[in-house]
Amino acid sequence: MKSHKFTKCLLLAIAASGMQTNAQTALADSTESSPQPVIGITDPTTIKNLAAAAYVWSLPAEYTYRFSKYNELVTAPANTLKYFSDPALWNNAATNAGNPSALYIYGTFDLTLQDLVFTIPATDKTFSLFAFYDNFTNTIANPGTRTTPSSVATTYLLVGPNSEYADKKNVRLKGFNYKVIASDTYRAQLLARIGVNALAPASNPDSVSQVRENVMEMVTLNTLEQFQQNHNQSVFPATYEAPTPTPEQLTQAQQWQNDPSDAIKFFTQAGESLKENPLPTRDTGLSGTLLKKLPTYIIPQPNANNIYFAASSGQQSTLALFKPIGLTQKGFTIPSNWGDVQLQAFQQGFELGEQKIASLMSVPATAATNYWSYSNNGAGIYPNTNQGYDTRAIYTRSGGIANLPIDATYAQLRSNDGVTPLNGNNTYSITFKNPVANDTNLPAVGILPPLATDNNGNALGNWSLSIYQPDTSQAAAPFISQASVLNTAYSSATTPVISVNASTDTMTVAAPDDGSVLTASTPILFGTNASQYGLEPGIPYYIANNPTTDGTNLSIQVTKQWIQNLSSAGVPIQFSGKPGSIVDLTTGVDSLSYGSIKPVSQLGSAQITSQQLATNADGSYTLWLSPTLPNGVAPTNWIPTPSTEYLQSIYGTGQPLSTKIAPSLRIYMPTPGDQPPSILPCPASANPACPLSASYMIPPLVKVSTQ
Repeated sequence: MKSHKFTKCLLLAIAASGMQTNAQTALADSTESSPQPVIGITDPTTIKNLAAAAYVWSLPAEYTYRFSKYNELVTAPANTLKYFSDPALWNNAATNAGNPSALYIYGTFDLTLQDLVFTIPATDKTFSLFAFYDNFTNTIANPGTRTTPSSVATTYLLVGPNSEYADKKNVRLKGFNYKVIASDTYRAQLLARIGVNALAPASNPDSVSQVRENVMEMVTLNTLEQFQQNHNQSVFPATYEAPTPTPEQLTQAQQWQNDPSDAIKFFTQAGESLKENPLPTRDTGLSGTLLKKLPTYIIPQPNANNIYFAASSGQQSTLALFKPIGLTQKGFTIPSNWGDVQLQAFQQGFELGEQKIASLMSVPATAATNYWSYSNNGAGIYPNTNQGYDTRAIYTRSGGIANLPIDATYAQLRSNDGVTPLNGNNTYSITFKNPVANDTNLPAVGILPPLATDNNGNALGNWSLSIYQPDTSQAAAPFISQASVLNTAYSSATTPVISVNASTDTMTVAAPDDGSVLTASTPILFGTNASQYGLEPGIPYYIANNPTTDGTNLSIQVTKQWIQNLSSAGVPIQFSGKPGSIVDLTTGVDSLSYGSIKPVSQLGSAQITSQQLATNADGSYTLWLSPTLPNGVAPTNWIPTPSTEYLQSIYGTGQPLSTKIAPSLRIYMPTPGDQPPSILPCPASANPACPLSASYMIPPLVKVSTQ
């Protein structure tokens, strides 16, 4: 785990510039206390090289610091949980490229002075993954369906590196047993994913409302003192809705929202992150434990050989390299002997580091993978080597934190021929065939994504195909498209409208009977009598403003358009915008009903399990990506795409509008690589008959027509 390889590569690069002496001096001085003011190297070439390497190495720490600052202002304070009550949708914040087939829970933790108690419900009924990450974005623990299958709730003690319990696997306090999750840094994050069928009716146990109530809301976070005072039982939140950020908090959060483009600002934030999080050592936490005695939810470091060490330990020698440019465990200070030439070289090095990671982010997509781009190895926990630092920086830039591939593997498609970008104006199809029993012809091409199964052959995970709009101008992109509301095949208008006031264009309605929450921008549809009230049946409308309530019913106004903000690239920005004109209502006679629309931005195994997808004659499943429902296609198999016509109906013709799309295939708990077919590597050491990088190939996306 030591960074000798990284150090050697960097010294060779410096030596090539004729500056080896300065670098060696920096290493020799690294054990001393940083003087104030800092005296740094002055050679521009060396500064540039060191700044580029320092950017790559410190990017995860800077990201964790900045992202935590942002989320503690707009999402949830530190040491609390943010429960996302709905899957990712075009009109909610979710998370970067959020999964429409999952409910999320997010938390940031400051474990400097406090131990926390984290409780999760049974993990063997509904797919769940509770991934904890340290300050360097290494996965430190991942309890859930794969690692800790259980029919009962489990309670963990979440502690920092200096806790008296950090080196324990289990601890008994005041008569109660805890499993221990010890972060190797004081700051940590949680991103939990709980599988859900977002398109199922409320009566389905996998529906949003039932999974929310029976699984998500059973996840709790308490202080140790709070838990013990409640007789060793969870204290549930008074509300699962996070406080709405104030205008002042939103303004303050803007400074943390996007990646800094200035080297000094970036390294100042990276330095603050290092100050808060002393680098772990080979003695931190469970370091030195035999792998065979490691709990199943603790992840061994890459290339571990019998002994476990804390994921981010062994980086001290790398950090020492950056002392000559002012970056140390004590933070970042601009060297006092630098002038404009040195500062310019420093900025150039920072930009060089950015360019390097940007060039590495593009995973080759070729005909060998049907042009699907994915990485099935090396994510989620990283060796402290040159390559490991590159890899974790790539994933940080790609989305912040990454799953272990065996927990979840993601594939993205930007082009189905390697040249032409995918366009929402076109019609595409993708067909998933049923696997053939005992098929030894590998790789298996185009079958349903292989998932790990239990002893009865039931899938433990799930898969889904989601549609996004890419946008390089926005750090929060890619975005789910509002066009997803155009498919109403999974929606119904069964909730009564109590009354309609045509003079104020307001209607009073009962709360949705599917348990959904009405807010500004919520898409809804009306029943067959809608025309009596100046409305059209079965088409999308939007709640214009947050409803008011009398304690039982809700008062709403509706609009035919929700006008999202456009990015500079012409892409509608997720979770933004304002209503169009309020619909002019009329007074009808017959009763009227309405319902929330379940936007179709993804389809997958949840819909197959619920028998919602139509099958082909041979039992295969074809999903359609198209701006309108193709002729002869079952609407349940259609994912709407943003077309020029659709976007111009909202924004007019006076500005550029992007219709680029990027399908993403998520496979949670794929079949292990040594049990082909699998999207994971199939190592010859585990299965000599299958030495493949993947023994499963995702089917091609076929362009059917061009609009």
